[in-house]
Amino acid sequence: MARNMAKLCFAFRYNVVIGSSTSIMGPSIPQSTKDIFISHLASYNTWALQGIEYMITQLKSLILSMGLLDKHLTVEHAVLLSRLEEEYQIQRWGNVEWAHDYDLHEMRSRTAAATLFVHLCTESATVKHKLLQD
Repeated sequence: MARNMAKLCFAFRYNVVIGSSTSIMGPSIPQSTKDIFISHLASYNTWALQGIEYMITQLKSLILSMGLLDKHLTVEHAVLLSRLEEEYQIQRWGNVEWAHDYDLHEMRSRTAAATLFVHLCTESATVKHKLLQD
């Protein structure tokens, strides 16, 4: 449910069509959707694109990564959605603290670092100096 909601928000925000698939081949993506993302990603500088690539690698999802960059998701929520299958298996079979907890915290820290890196690479600030009057 939460994953579908993220997908709907993503499709609405970027005005794209995102399909789903039950096969290993994945959904067919319309050319217009590809063009929108080529244009959107071209607006980032090279350093920010490196951070986005790292974030997508961590979350294994462009949709979750863009939701995180657009500040619609928190790092914790994006990581939870990315790990849905693993969380299900943990609930069913139990948690191995030294392995599962370590993986969770490592993924959160890497995703947070990538998000911060992208935001810092794309942030622009101007400083205005005021003249002091006597």
